[in-house]
Amino acid sequence: MKKLYRQISHFFARRTLKRNLLNRLVPRQTVMFSDAHTIGVLFVAHAQSDIDTAHQYIQDLEKKGKQVSYIGLIDIKDYKKTHKDTSINPNYIFTNDFDFFHRPKLTAIKSFYKQNFDMLISLNYSNQFSLNYISSLSRAKLRIGKFNTNAIAAFDFMIDDKGDQMQTFIDQLNHYLQQLKK
Repeated sequence: MKKLYRQISHFFARRTLKRNLLNRLVPRQTVMFSDAHTIGVLFVAHAQSDIDTAHQYIQDLEKKGKQVSYIGLIDIKDYKKTHKDTSINPNYIFTNDFDFFHRPKLTAIKSFYKQNFDMLISLNYSNQFSLNYISSLSRAKLRIGKFNTNAIAAFDFMIDDKGDQMQTFIDQLNHYLQQLKK
């Protein structure tokens, strides 16, 4: 029943997204990694190790002189309950921050995809639909993510990574970012 609900939700969300994208004209261009100054990072975390890996990657980008903004979709069971005594990072979002059509409810998410990043990097290695929805609406010049036939509108440059680990996707991503030329 849960799978059927998700399939219906995705069907209507794709229709709504397709309609929204018809009227949007965002200029896209190839941006070399060395020329990118502002980078937006989206990631999904199914375990604490994913959060640690994503934060390490973000720190590596900042060490290279990039200005980085990020949003992490936390998909860890009882994450809010286990961290109720500590403040949760304001850059973390949860599945209940989206409506039935996967449209973001939070203004922080809306302001994120309205930013004009040089590059948007999606570490969405499990192809979470809500993050692909954000990527589709992004005003970034170049959007990079994992290949998925259902996410064609979400990315300008896709990497076909067969792995199911964030670190293997990051390794592939770094390889192709160094090869990217104008």
